[in-house]
Amino acid sequence: MRLISSSSLFLALLIPLLQSVARPASAAEPDKAWRVAYDRCQKLSSDGDYTAALAACEQAYTLNPDPGILAYIAQIQTALLHPVQALDALQRYLRSDSLDPADRKTAEAQVRYLETQIGTLALVIRVEAGRVGVDGHWLDAASVAQGVRLAAGAHQVTLEAEGETFSRFVWVRGGEKTLLDLPGSGSIAMSCATPEMRFFIDDQELSPTEASHGVSRAVGSHRVGFKAGSSVWPTETVRVKPDELISVICSPRLDVHAGADRPSMNQRGYWVTGAGLSLGIAALATAIYNGNEYDRWQAANDDLAKKMDQMTFADSQRQARDNDELIADIKTRRKVSIGLGIASGLVTAAGVALVFSDSAAKERHDASSWLRKMAAGLGVNGAKNSAEVAWRGAW
Repeated sequence: MRLISSSSLFLALLIPLLQSVARPASAAEPDKAWRVAYDRCQKLSSDGDYTAALAACEQAYTLNPDPGILAYIAQIQTALLHPVQALDALQRYLRSDSLDPADRKTAEAQVRYLETQIGTLALVIRVEAGRVGVDGHWLDAASVAQGVRLAAGAHQVTLEAEGETFSRFVWVRGGEKTLLDLPGSGSIAMSCATPEMRFFIDDQELSPTEASHGVSRAVGSHRVGFKAGSSVWPTETVRVKPDELISVICSPRLDVHAGADRPSMNQRGYWVTGAGLSLGIAALATAIYNGNEYDRWQAANDDLAKKMDQMTFADSQRQARDNDELIADIKTRRKVSIGLGIASGLVTAAGVALVFSDSAAKERHDASSWLRKMAAGLGVNGAKNSAEVAWRGAW
């Protein structure tokens, strides 16, 4: 019997098993339909057409469920970089009562190896879910409840719920269980230049430290509010998206009588605020570039899947390794984008605080400062003189 050529450790382990067990019991009857399909499977796999070979072998096994055919199917699935399907075929093979003890021992060693190449994705869904999919394939309820076995590497998880679609990316490690919370959470950071300010999210008071650093909140709408002494800012609503940081800055109160002394703008604040906005622009540019790189990674994966039948196993492994390195770079830039975004929110908040810090001078009532107009006139969802979203960005 001709074997599929491969340099992988798994195929090296599998070859002895195939030499000893891939001999269907009815080989003396070559005119049988299953034998025709099995011979075609072997020929196609020897020619490198693994997809067609798999279909032929599965047809042969349907007609004649011999465990030797299952061992050959496991080899083809491995050549196609489908470790989950290869493991399933070997486990079915091991359920046979007619195996030689040496063959069983070899197969069990191969199972242990494959288990190191597969991880389990456990999904925790916090909303009434419509449907959940992984890498474009929708899952049934049983798979969601029990966990999904996936090849080690990056995977895209999609959740359709409450009229919205959420997409998350997760890295599954071989031999480990990965927990993914859907639809996920984001963070809300709050700041204000007014002394002794109190911060509230969903009527829960936060410490100034918590507010400045940001607190995690589930995806959806949340109420934010500010209080200082007897002054209460109108409560506004912000909507948190998965892996998103929202920075909320309170607007100045404009209820001082006309003609009264007001604090003047501190000129240093302009420079600090400008630096904060520059960091925000850098974070946005990094996120956009990362999005383009992800599109390139996705296209490479699609190209690999389309050309798998035309590529040698070594070439497919090399391209898969290049794709893994690309997704690692994407994850690194994602962290950089997060850091720039957080720094932008904090520096911008500090700049606004400096702008209003000089309370000794009179503020001109008709000041033309674009920054003060922005702080006094903008608000969440268009509400004036209230909390305003100053920065929003994805982690």
